[in-house]
Amino acid sequence: MAVQKYTIFNLENEFYAIPISKIQEIISFTPITPLHDVSNFLKGVINLRGRIIPVIDLRLKFGLPEKPYTDRTIFIIVELISGDNTSHIGLIVDSIREVVEIDDQQIEKTAEKGYKFFKGKYLHGITQINNNMIMILNLENILSTEEIIEINKQTDGE
Repeated sequence: MAVQKYTIFNLENEFYAIPISKIQEIISFTPITPLHDVSNFLKGVINLRGRIIPVIDLRLKFGLPEKPYTDRTIFIIVELISGDNTSHIGLIVDSIREVVEIDDQQIEKTAEKGYKFFKGKYLHGITQINNNMIMILNLENILSTEEIIEINKQTDGE
C-alpha cells in the first residue's frame, strides 16, 4: 500500500494530477519565445534562470480550446525520463488546485484500448476526490520519444 503526493490542476472543467516526485517547480506565467515549424501545442521556450525549457500547452495537447495566457497562467516544470535522457518541460495549465495524498489502491487503472476517449493513453488512472473525478497523468506518455527528440533539437538550435 503506497501513498504518494500529487499536485492537482485543472484545464477547463477537468481535474488532473501529477505525482509531486515528477515536478521540479511551479511558476507563474513567463514570456514564451516561439519556435517555428513545431506542433501547435509546443508554444516555444522559456528561460528559467539560464536554462532553456520547452513549454507545451496541455489544453491544445488534449484537444481543448486555446485560452489566452494571463498573469494567472501557471507553468508546471516536470522532469521526463526517456531511456538515458532526462528532459525538463513546462506544462501550461489553467490553475493549481491543491496537493493531496492518494493511495495507489484508490487509483482505478485505465486500459489504453478500453478507454473511450483519446486522452486514455495519457492517463495512469482515475480517482475520485471530493466528488471530483481526477485524471492522473502518465507524463512519459504525454510526449512521445520522437516529440521529445524533436523538441530537444528545436531548443538546442535556438
